[in-house]
Amino acid sequence: MKKQLLFLLLFVFGAFSAVKAEYVWKPGYVILNSGDTVKGDVKYNTKKELQLFSKVTLKQGETMKNYKPDQIKEYGYEDVKFLTRTMDKELVFLKLVSAGKINLFEWQFEVYHGDEIQVEKDYYIENTAGSAKEPEKLKGNKFKKTVAEMMADHTELVSRVEADNKKYEIAEMQSVIEEYNEWAVQNNSSSANGTR
Repeated sequence: MKKQLLFLLLFVFGAFSAVKAEYVWKPGYVILNSGDTVKGDVKYNTKKELQLFSKVTLKQGETMKNYKPDQIKEYGYEDVKFLTRTMDKELVFLKLVSAGKINLFEWQFEVYHGDEIQVEKDYYIENTAGSAKEPEKLKGNKFKKTVAEMMADHTELVSRVEADNKKYEIAEMQSVIEEYNEWAVQNNSSSANGTR
C-alpha cells in the first residue's frame, strides 16, 4: 500500500512538473488599439497553442497583463505574429502564416469527438488591399476559384492552378499564396505587411 501511495505521489508530482514546464516566456510585443507598442515577454505553452487564439499574457518585469482580441490589434514573439480579426461577428486572434498582399491565417479551436475534446485547425485568407471584411475560409475544393478571384492580376499563376486536376492541401495552398505575394512585391502591386 505504501508503494502504491508513493508511486501515486511521484506520478502527481511528475505530472504537475510536466504541466508547469510547458510554459515559457519569449520576448515579444503587443500593439494596442491606440497604436502604441508594448514590449515584454509573451507566455507560450510549448505543447498547446490553443490559448494564444483567445488571449495573450505579456510580462513586463514583475507585472503580468492578459490581453484579449478587443484590446489589441496584434501581438507577436520571435517570428510568430497573431492579428486581431472578426470571425462570425466575434473578435479573435488569428496566427499569420504568410503575409503580403494576400494574408494566410491559421485558426485553432476545440471540437468534441465523442467524449474527447480535440484541437482542430482551419485556414483563412484575406486580400489586404481589399475591403475590411472577415477573412474567407480556405477550402481545397474551392481553391481554384479563390485564386481566380483574389489573384486575377497574376494570370500565369491563375492559369497554372486552374490547369491542375487536384484538390489542394494546405501546404500547396500556402506555396501558391507565397508565390503570389512574392510576384506582387516584384511587380510593385499594393503589397502589405500583414496589418490593416
